[in-house]
Amino acid sequence: MGYDLERFVGYVNEGLLCCVCRDVLERPLQAPCEHAYCSSCISTWLVHHHSCPEDRLPLDVGSLKPLYRYMRNDLNRLQIRCVNAAQGCEVVCSLESLHSHEDECEFAFISCANTGCPVQVERRGLEAHLSECSFRSRECPNGCGHTLLSIDQSQHNCVAELRTEVEMLRVEMLCKVEEVRREMESRLDSQRRHMVQKESQLKNEVEELKGQLSRVMCDMRALLGAERLRRQELAEAELEKRELLELLRDLQPTRSQNPTEQTARDQHQGEAQTSGWELHTEPTRQQQREASSHASSLSLHSAQASHASGPPPSPQLGEGGRKGGTRSLTLDCIKKKSREVTVI
Repeated sequence: MGYDLERFVGYVNEGLLCCVCRDVLERPLQAPCEHAYCSSCISTWLVHHHSCPEDRLPLDVGSLKPLYRYMRNDLNRLQIRCVNAAQGCEVVCSLESLHSHEDECEFAFISCANTGCPVQVERRGLEAHLSECSFRSRECPNGCGHTLLSIDQSQHNCVAELRTEVEMLRVEMLCKVEEVRREMESRLDSQRRHMVQKESQLKNEVEELKGQLSRVMCDMRALLGAERLRRQELAEAELEKRELLELLRDLQPTRSQNPTEQTARDQHQGEAQTSGWELHTEPTRQQQREASSHASSLSLHSAQASHASGPPPSPQLGEGGRKGGTRSLTLDCIKKKSREVTVI
């Protein structure tokens, strides 16, 4: 609905009137056919009709738009009386400032600020009403701290009110304590379960570590036993090497005499063969092979006997072939032992 035309002072243009309610436009909207309406009036009209109320052209809510600016300016400059003129307000203001005046008008009726009071009074008489309102509240004059209504003052009992308040505080405190207790029990249960799980996990880890430690101890014992065996083998190899080196040093003086003795033996054998050819018949080749094999076996037996007894044979007791075989066998044994010591 628009503003009542009788409230305006002066001439009001016909174009500023609503085509539905025929009052001055309030929150105006304009159709494509340039007819203007109040927003509430045209919304109600379009619920039942789909045409302009003035010329019956098709119209819907989506086609409405704001009023032209020059028309809005003319509308805002119109002078209007206060809505509270019947209560004695004589203010005449522009339509643009009407709402701000009505919010502060001394003749406007407002509700009492006290809770439960149904009285409506003029803004200018509100203070007087609050001073005598039956629903006004104030603190207890006896000092209990309670806020009392004027109608309840005669029935107020400070001791009973304080007891009631204390009881309410006690109940509230008990509720809070119970809530805290439940929360603490829940936390303790959760921590207890966590500790049990942690304890079982630690026990499993300890058992696993014990198994690993036992396996490591077994491996250490095996390694220590193998190390002792290797040390014993190394000591035996060193002892054999030392014995062979002593044997080699004992054989060193005989090497320098070997060439001269070999030459002398060759000459002696040549002379013996010459005299044998002259005195006896020539032996067969089979007898010569048997003699050489017998000499070789004697040389090998002599070398083994010298290795078992320790001291080397005297140069005067053996022949050149036997000493040469002993030296070669001794050198082979030294090389073999040296390789074994190196490997160990």
